[in-house]
Amino acid sequence: MDIQTFLVYFINDGILTGKSKATLKGYKHSINSLLQYIKQQFISQDKDALTSDILGSYFLDGIKVKKWSKYSVWTAYKNLNVFLNWMTKKGFIANNPLKDVPKPKMPQFFPKALNQQDAIKLLKIVANLPSMYPFYTFRNKAVVSMFLFTGVRKNELINLKDKDVDLINCFIQVECGKGGKRREIPIEQKTLKPVLMEYHEYRERICKTSEWFFNGTFAGRGVNDNKLAISTVDRLFWRLSAILHKRIYAHKLRHSFANLLLEKTGDIYVLKELLGHADIKTTCVYLSTTRGKKTEAISKLDFMT
Repeated sequence: MDIQTFLVYFINDGILTGKSKATLKGYKHSINSLLQYIKQQFISQDKDALTSDILGSYFLDGIKVKKWSKYSVWTAYKNLNVFLNWMTKKGFIANNPLKDVPKPKMPQFFPKALNQQDAIKLLKIVANLPSMYPFYTFRNKAVVSMFLFTGVRKNELINLKDKDVDLINCFIQVECGKGGKRREIPIEQKTLKPVLMEYHEYRERICKTSEWFFNGTFAGRGVNDNKLAISTVDRLFWRLSAILHKRIYAHKLRHSFANLLLEKTGDIYVLKELLGHADIKTTCVYLSTTRGKKTEAISKLDFMT
């Protein structure tokens, strides 16, 4: 059986276990990249090609010839390791050959985020953004506010259903989180709740209610098919980026939420739950970006008085 066939089975297992489309896409990209390298070396593309020597040569080619970034090397190693561990568990190979290839260090990652002043400026701009229909204005404000005050991912926001947003008890249920995880996020009541209420009430008034909390502009194929498109969200951020003269995108607002919350509370464990991280190590990256806490700590180092 060739590696391409193993890849098909691997991806099917990933679908059955609830892996996200983005995760599976990453796996396929890394494994197909390895297959392309093996093909270029005129090596048979069966499981016997999965040796530590060939894998080591593949990573050296990526680093020296293709000039991969540190993050690309780390990502390729991580994805291939998952695939080879799966093959070992299934009994297709005796051991994971990647264990004999030096593991790259995880690159330091400093999330790009808006500060409080820029976040306020963004909310003011989106509230006054010229739109063809009033519905666009209400929805745009609600979308940007939802990102900034909840830290949800783009796919999570798109897939929010009307029943997931409880405007009475002020909670959002994220049912389609990364890795199939479910979590609950409180609705901030001073800014976010009024914006969501305004959008929801206007939507009902013009009879645009559907299964989804965030609607598209026009009716879909069915009664409950009118979901907001990812491309619509992207176009909104392109417009905002042009006005602010800095790149704005959904994940940047997620990082902004994390930084601002950590600045205010300092509670990394609550932030982990709100962001839906499986590992606290993922959340800890935000500890290195909160300048306010660093400045506050240094200001207390006054041992000369």
